[in-house]
Amino acid sequence: MEYLLTSPGDHLDFGFGITAETYYNSAKYMDEGRDKIQAFQLVEMPINFLYRHSIELALKSLIIIFHKKLSIPYENDSCESTKPKILSQGKWRPLYSCHWIDELYRYWKDELLLKNITRLESLANKGDWKEYEDITKAIPIIAKYDKQSSFFRYPVTENPNLDLEKFTMKEVDIETLRKIFEQQESVKEKERGGNVILAIKNDNDEIIKAYRRQKELLTELSDSLKKVAHYFYCIHIMTRIELCKGK
Repeated sequence: MEYLLTSPGDHLDFGFGITAETYYNSAKYMDEGRDKIQAFQLVEMPINFLYRHSIELALKSLIIIFHKKLSIPYENDSCESTKPKILSQGKWRPLYSCHWIDELYRYWKDELLLKNITRLESLANKGDWKEYEDITKAIPIIAKYDKQSSFFRYPVTENPNLDLEKFTMKEVDIETLRKIFEQQESVKEKERGGNVILAIKNDNDEIIKAYRRQKELLTELSDSLKKVAHYFYCIHIMTRIELCKGK
């Protein structure tokens, strides 16, 4: 595993892969210790951002490595170019400025992996060179919310409706608030534990707005990010060992 002990500037993928590993391990560390994070809300945002960014970095690493090891040029540029590209929507675009998670995955899978399985098996016959359907199905879930790597970086994006889904404290209408208080003594509610509710009153002591803390947020998206991030963490290491001989 020579690449782990050499400067990222000397790596054949310009350091994208080892950086992806660092983001993944940081995400996992935070995820496993989220109870120790001193934040009342939005704890999921930095964790999910790190997972998501590790996927993007790993994909860019694999794209660069596959181009070099398979001697595939970038349009009219050499596969050794320091300005790698991606063929997206019929155009060659700079890889570094492409953040579209679905396009990065599509290009790597369709143009580099599946079209070159025979060559990959010849170069590294112990490698796991195939598509995994569960990973392919998880990519659109991630892209729906965070196609361009902005959803978990900022509190607001171009899609305010989706933004509301990531907020821990959610506004509830007054009627819903009444039902919550009516049900709080039920056995089921007691088993679930307490919750945090903020009710704001006007000068007449009337509740005019209320917020309730959500215990689980975007579980399908979070699960997809973890699954895909772990896959690319593993596939990147496998590629470095088998195809790059540890470099």
